[in-house]
Amino acid sequence: MKRIWILMLALLLAAAAPAACAEASGLTDFSTYDMQAQPVDESIFSGYDLTMVNIWATWCGYCIDEMPELAKLKDMLPENVNLISICDDATTETELAYTILQGTGATNFQTLMATQEMYDQFLNQVYAFPTTYFLDSAGMPVGEPIVGVPDLEDPAGTYYGVIQEVLAMLEAAA
Repeated sequence: MKRIWILMLALLLAAAAPAACAEASGLTDFSTYDMQAQPVDESIFSGYDLTMVNIWATWCGYCIDEMPELAKLKDMLPENVNLISICDDATTETELAYTILQGTGATNFQTLMATQEMYDQFLNQVYAFPTTYFLDSAGMPVGEPIVGVPDLEDPAGTYYGVIQEVLAMLEAAA
């Protein structure tokens, strides 16, 4: 009986997350606002060779726990790399999202509010929080996304290492 439940759970997870196996589409045509009510669109990627996009939700404890590490990482990045986040539920939990960002010191990078057009073209691929993508200057994914916090001991250092690897991939492809 236990095997049947495990098999059913595995099938359910596979059906619920088909995009995890498929190639990711990009975030190439959108408009939204950041948490300071500034308009943002796909041009946010054009000034950088690479942008790390961390997708989180206000109810996700791991997401909140890694926020100070993301702020630390932002200060470590080379000039050609940007870091932004997208808060999945910021349109309905705006005050809470803002409080989390302020309380964790994660204010040195932009946090965008997710919109339906962002879901339709990109966020529909996210099946767990946090999920981190690496996008090129056109808003297209490079490398594999990271699902969850990559290293509970040193997330900033681990993300930094991945960023270096992805930059090397971009350089080799050019």
